[in-house]
Amino acid sequence: MSQTLGIGLVGYGAIGRLHATVLQLVPQIYPTLAYRPQLRAICAGGERSQANALRDYPTVPQMEYAAMLADPTIDVIAICTPTGVHAAQVRQALLAGKHVMCEKPLTVDPATSATLIELATTQQRMLVLNHHFRRIPALAEARRRIAQGHLGEGISAHLRYFRASNVRADRPLTWRFAGDTGGVLVDLGSHLIDLCYYLFQSPIVRVQAELRTVIAERPDAGGLLTPVTSDDVAWLTAQLANGMRVTIEASKMVPGAADDIRVEAYGSAGSVVFDMQEVNTLQLGTARQPAAMQRTQIWNQQQPSASLPGAETPTGLLGWHAAAWESMLAALAGEARDVCDGTAGLVVDCVIAAARQSAAHDSQWCEVAQ
Repeated sequence: MSQTLGIGLVGYGAIGRLHATVLQLVPQIYPTLAYRPQLRAICAGGERSQANALRDYPTVPQMEYAAMLADPTIDVIAICTPTGVHAAQVRQALLAGKHVMCEKPLTVDPATSATLIELATTQQRMLVLNHHFRRIPALAEARRRIAQGHLGEGISAHLRYFRASNVRADRPLTWRFAGDTGGVLVDLGSHLIDLCYYLFQSPIVRVQAELRTVIAERPDAGGLLTPVTSDDVAWLTAQLANGMRVTIEASKMVPGAADDIRVEAYGSAGSVVFDMQEVNTLQLGTARQPAAMQRTQIWNQQQPSASLPGAETPTGLLGWHAAAWESMLAALAGEARDVCDGTAGLVVDCVIAAARQSAAHDSQWCEVAQ
């Protein structure tokens, strides 16, 4: 018999609503889980978010964060708030004895993130980052094949993430455009940095970066043009510990792009290509057939397998987030899972910090703290 695990959701913007939806689906997608999540409270920010939460979940109590942390029926806090408040909220949750599922990135400050990881260890609580692109079946298969030696000696890789989010100059100024916790390096680049570590299982040891703000001013809530203090485009060149050279490009200034992710990796024995436009497919090349790429259909084949939808159906966003929750819930029950933990979040934060240092010093190579 499954045991219910109470979830407290903090933040009810777009990503908070997505997590709330996924939490309802997890027991159906993974019916044999020892722990079944149940949304027991929502801490929504502004009036609009509170109204949306009431509309979507009228029977789920809304409460202040302090009250949520004091509620003994809540076991896990799902943090879906802006990056700038992650540090304080994660710390408070861990001190209250709660496990934490936190949206990426953790804090973007390596020293702060390291302190949170140490606190999670001291409190004997799980701290997990929701890097849901790890859960795309084709990328999981790419990782498995790379680990088995498909590339041979890894030579180079190219990762990109394009969106059109910032193309319109009249898009209003929000926290995503402000300071160290905003910008495309933090928002999209963090995904690519994590995928680099996930796929090649070798840390970035040094980085060279350029950050660019394309639209210098945007209207604030009152319509007044206000300076943008974060980046629209980020270009990184990275050296991995295993010798691979990797380029990373994240941009929200690509007209027509919507979650356009592409990963290309090349080595002495083979190549791997993933393109979000063909999310169910992995392309594989080998030195034995140097002028041909094999297209392998992956569909929803994942481990552990989902009962809904099945392995022969296309994969999708809700399934990736559900798989992230499954890994945490199964790990809490003592099952072996590849969980994206706080340490993986620290890896991303260290690269972001080094990239910013490089960009501030004329794109000089900067060592990444290990």
